[in-house]
Amino acid sequence: MSQPADLPQPPPLAACGYTHPGCKRDDNEDAFGCYTDERLFVVADGIGGRSAGEVASRMAVDELERFFRSYHADPRQSWPFPVDRKLSLGANLLRVGIQVANREIRSAAAANPNRHRMGSTLVSLAVGDSQLAICHVGDARAYRLRDGTLKRLTRDHSVLEEMLAARPNMTQEEIAAFAHKSVVTKALGSKDQVDPTLYVNTFERGDLYLLCCDGLWGPVSDESTCAILTATTDIEEACQRLIDAANDAGGPDNVTAVLVRIE
Repeated sequence: MSQPADLPQPPPLAACGYTHPGCKRDDNEDAFGCYTDERLFVVADGIGGRSAGEVASRMAVDELERFFRSYHADPRQSWPFPVDRKLSLGANLLRVGIQVANREIRSAAAANPNRHRMGSTLVSLAVGDSQLAICHVGDARAYRLRDGTLKRLTRDHSVLEEMLAARPNMTQEEIAAFAHKSVVTKALGSKDQVDPTLYVNTFERGDLYLLCCDGLWGPVSDESTCAILTATTDIEEACQRLIDAANDAGGPDNVTAVLVRIE
């Protein structure tokens, strides 16, 4: 059913997502989803060193999308986890959907010894009529490009991020030498309960949002990412250039990027 003409219409979106195994790995444990009709976008990264990371990341994306679609269509049904009445529907859909995904990953891991301790990081974006919500677990990130300036919108759940909070003057040499910089402190599947971090804000037409895993932001600096995103208005070309930049920098990990532009 279409909205009456006098009601504000949500702005159209353009979106694109690419993933690549990188140059060092044969398998790709990343997964992503661009559900433009639902205005939902997701990137998940199966945790390295754990069993069936590719299964966990795919489950994370699919379970979140399944829950989001069902409860967006009928939010009056009984919710599997408590909602926060102070938040928008979209924000609650992401928060609870991530908890549902965590529950399903834990259940699948318990039922199959080959999937024992499988896990995934995840970052998700839901775009509403006038505001957006970003919800994440682990070190998958969200960025915003606005007026030529790139801003990171998420704070990693990682040992390195906690170290930087305690020692904000760490040099790049100290960061590079830090032995635990790739260790995450939160992930889907690691515990019975997961507490994702939520970011809610208004958006502006023309904003470009990037969701990505550490296979991109690790080898490619924010400055280089900004240069790529400002060099073209073609988001498919920009997305491919981001993947290429990670691989040109050695491609040490699987790399995934999703771009969403508010038209």
